[in-house]
Amino acid sequence: EISTKSANLVTASPKESVDACMSKMLSKDIRHLPLLDESGKVVGMLSIKDLVKAAVAEKEKTIKVLSDFALGKGGHFGSE
Repeated sequence: EISTKSANLVTASPKESVDACMSKMLSKDIRHLPLLDESGKVVGMLSIKDLVKAAVAEKEKTIKVLSDFALGKGGHFGSE
């Protein structure tokens, strides 16, 4: 409620992906992004740090899956 509503205000919805939010921030050179619900009410604030943490967590999950696959671990091979 502190910022003024303007056509230049960059926002996101909670339904948007990490990649979409990161793209908005990078293209506008901003570090924070207000999250608005369907009615336009502010429901949160994303920081670039939040998005980096989410991206790193996703990459770590992918690395674990690929590593387990390479080592023959996981549900596909019946051994844990």
